[in-house]
Amino acid sequence: MIFKSFKWMAVFLCSIFIISCIELDVPNKNDPDLIRSFDAEEDIIDLAMISFRTFHNCIQEYESLAIPMSAMADHTTSAWCRSFSLSGEPRLNSFPNNIYNCNYFQLLGQWENSYKAIDQANTILQWLSDSERPVIESEKEALLKSFSLFVSGAAHGYLGLIFDQGIIIKYTDVLPQLEIVGWEKLIEESLVMLDQAIDIAEGNNFIVPHTWLGGQEMTSLEFRQFISAYAARILMSSSRTKEQNEQLDWNKILHYAQNGHKKDFSPVLGDEYGWYDFFWVYTTYPGWHRVDMRVVNLLDHNYPSRWPADNKSWNTPDGNDPGPAAATDSRIETDFEYLDTNNFPPDRGYYRWSHYRFSRYDSIGNQAWYGIGPRPTFMAWEVRLIEAEALFRTGNIVGALAILNDPEGPRKVRGNLPDVEENEDVLRYILDEKEIECFLTGAGISYFDMRRTDRLQKGTLLQFPIPCTELEIMLLDIYTITNDHDGINGSNGGWKGWDSQV
Repeated sequence: MIFKSFKWMAVFLCSIFIISCIELDVPNKNDPDLIRSFDAEEDIIDLAMISFRTFHNCIQEYESLAIPMSAMADHTTSAWCRSFSLSGEPRLNSFPNNIYNCNYFQLLGQWENSYKAIDQANTILQWLSDSERPVIESEKEALLKSFSLFVSGAAHGYLGLIFDQGIIIKYTDVLPQLEIVGWEKLIEESLVMLDQAIDIAEGNNFIVPHTWLGGQEMTSLEFRQFISAYAARILMSSSRTKEQNEQLDWNKILHYAQNGHKKDFSPVLGDEYGWYDFFWVYTTYPGWHRVDMRVVNLLDHNYPSRWPADNKSWNTPDGNDPGPAAATDSRIETDFEYLDTNNFPPDRGYYRWSHYRFSRYDSIGNQAWYGIGPRPTFMAWEVRLIEAEALFRTGNIVGALAILNDPEGPRKVRGNLPDVEENEDVLRYILDEKEIECFLTGAGISYFDMRRTDRLQKGTLLQFPIPCTELEIMLLDIYTITNDHDGINGSNGGWKGWDSQV
């Protein structure tokens, strides 16, 4: 059933060409009509309950760009179609923006479901602004407004992280105001909405119900911290190049991160709350993906960072397959599983091969293939590492090292690693630690980090186009993204392993 505010329908019809007739998954409890006003408070609560889930499921979905971005970042590796074409070596010279592209359903899913979440949030905000609506408690009104601004801000932010351009849709917008803007404007408006959500949460005292957050209840203080962490992640991840990254307002990122959440956000997966993480499922499912050799090299600096192109010319001292890694980092044993053989076709490139798969959360997948139980998608440690990088980039290297070497942090507790010294490559260790400890948590983390530090392989896409079917609906010319190695649409950089192999 479709639940819509009648007064919001005008705005919805103006934006329908963007979100392609997406339906809201809200049960109709009282009225069988397809179109009706939100007269009951419980209807709005039901809509709020699913709005962040819509966004979160979208970015962690199989029908999103999370899986190909992981392979494009050499975070995971796969020889199958959903990751194959975009992670080939050398990279594709363009992204085919047509329905025959095997990644097109992921491109379209990312776009449509982001705007679906925005539409849900806007419906709530429009209802709240209606002077004829039923009166509700002030704290509940604050909760609904803060939460909806957060959802819309986060969704707009991820559109800005992934697409080269998009459309900002506010609940007050009408057709003449809807126009395509560049990714920079999407990020800017995202932060405006997130800041508004933070301000409302700071000035009120409410509880975000556990049903809205996949089983995790939050106080208004905890929710304010959660929003701030999202703002830090979005702003820091937005740059397409190292040059742009260095021009970011790192003091602002530092402020967001220092006010970020203090415990992992780990929604309960499965049918209980309707939260799913198919990004993690399919990148750990037997035979689908493996851990790229680049990441294994972060755990054991002497381990080859690449599989030899001819499957025999190893850069090991004896010239042979190294077998299991002998990492100083204890997480090679707790989080990763060694496999003797490979099942990827050799004709699709030996560079895709690896001896390791990610196994840290196997217990969640062992209960049901789609995962049952809490699994982190935004770790508190990620927020601390964002803070560490911001401290480093604002000149406080001592402060950055204090986080990296925190005796209670995962790097020391789980990794059992020695301290990083001030004369070492501190920034590289910060980025490596995020890659290892936050492996397969938040979608896009590795891709965004590699992109903004010019480490994506030469020719890797830096952003994606608006889906062709959406362009057709908007009566606009279909375009694509070409890899010109220009640092605008295609990477002009590359990465280097700790084994010094280019």
